[in-house]
Amino acid sequence: MNKKHGLLIVDDEIANLQKLKRTFLDDFQVYEATGGEDAIRLLKEKPISIIVTDQRMPGMSGVELLLRSLEINPDVIRIILTGYTEVEDLMDSINQGHVHRYITKPWEPFSLREQVRQELERWELKRENERLAQELKVANERLARENFLLRQEMEVLKESDGKLIYQSKAIEGLLNLLSRVVKTDSTILIQGETGTGKELVARFIHEQSQRAGEAFVAVNCGAIPNDLVESSFFGHRKGAFTGASESRKGFFELANGGTLFLDEIGEAPASLQVKLLRVLQEGEILPVGEGQARKVDVRIVASTNRDLARMVEKGEFRQDLFFRLNVFSVHVPPLRARKNDIPVLVNFFLHRLCRRLNKHVPGIQKDVLDSLLRYDWPGNVRELENEIERLVILCDSGRSITSDLLSERIRFPARVQANHRLSLKEQLAELEKKLILDALEAHNQNKSHAAEALGITRQTIISKLKQYQN
Repeated sequence: MNKKHGLLIVDDEIANLQKLKRTFLDDFQVYEATGGEDAIRLLKEKPISIIVTDQRMPGMSGVELLLRSLEINPDVIRIILTGYTEVEDLMDSINQGHVHRYITKPWEPFSLREQVRQELERWELKRENERLAQELKVANERLARENFLLRQEMEVLKESDGKLIYQSKAIEGLLNLLSRVVKTDSTILIQGETGTGKELVARFIHEQSQRAGEAFVAVNCGAIPNDLVESSFFGHRKGAFTGASESRKGFFELANGGTLFLDEIGEAPASLQVKLLRVLQEGEILPVGEGQARKVDVRIVASTNRDLARMVEKGEFRQDLFFRLNVFSVHVPPLRARKNDIPVLVNFFLHRLCRRLNKHVPGIQKDVLDSLLRYDWPGNVRELENEIERLVILCDSGRSITSDLLSERIRFPARVQANHRLSLKEQLAELEKKLILDALEAHNQNKSHAAEALGITRQTIISKLKQYQN
């Protein structure tokens, strides 16, 4: 035992109080009270874990004191000293759980210390069990989330058979280029517009690499709050900061032995850029609250829809980190530059969404495909998938998709593009508005799903909708 626990002794007789104090002084931080009211005041002011009180006192009995203590600290250990003739009066309170233990007079110091020690051990064991139960609950919730994400990932891989869906020479050339590097551990930078399928390319790299049997961890670098960046990427030790109720691995440790995909690396805050550079140089991380660095073996694949070289020139991205990431760079062409991929993508999305939505749609009519081929797809493959989902939702089961179900921007693209009285900026704003509203319509006004489909944040959609209302 040590003096980390406070013990309150209560007795109206000074001689008994002094004897009790001598009994516990070596093991506890001892507080004294000669009556119930003084004891209540000390309970409110001091960190008290245990009460040892005499039963028969003027003004407030020991049982009354312990009952009132429940209102102040229901977890306090409650022990009462009583004469043989008073035992029957205590039984009701003991049976109801108000008193943990009663000790009859006369008592011996050694015996009293031992009985208090037993109650304290029981109390600490209960607290530890409660803590472990809470940690187990948190761990189970986290495991359930991870299993859900894993099932989603496996469903995606199952539907696509782990392969990229394409027919164009552009993607064939991209894959031929990647075939020269996938078996190495070289860092790869994937560049391309939003929605072109950069994450699918990253997954393809992982599946074709020597790390295919290990973890693939995808992280959106712009979606993590600044105050959680270090903990999210490098992990933390239990108690490292307020709310750190358990130790947790960061993305680098979760991906150890496998591949870490840094999506939208151009959105990474400056603080993260510095720490990423160190990991890439040293191959080790320092979790928050730890004093010892840990080695990690991770293959880095990064992606961006921004011009990192231009950002370096403007001082918005670290040059040394850019050089570390730009070891082997590839570009995923936009969908408008590989329109012969559209028919096979449409067929793939149609079958997948019919299964997901439990709907039978046998196909699309030729004029629908012609419209899809004419459209320039500023949102790329993600926008195409979003449109096919909308069509499957609107189409009656058992019928083919007809052109009247197409979004207006695809049926009549000239209406979006032909207003030359508007500046380029204004036209882009109109197109952006149309894409956002169509995505919300396709996802039943669910902002989170629409944001995910467009590759933007939910907060961006909320902000844009407020602009449209003004």
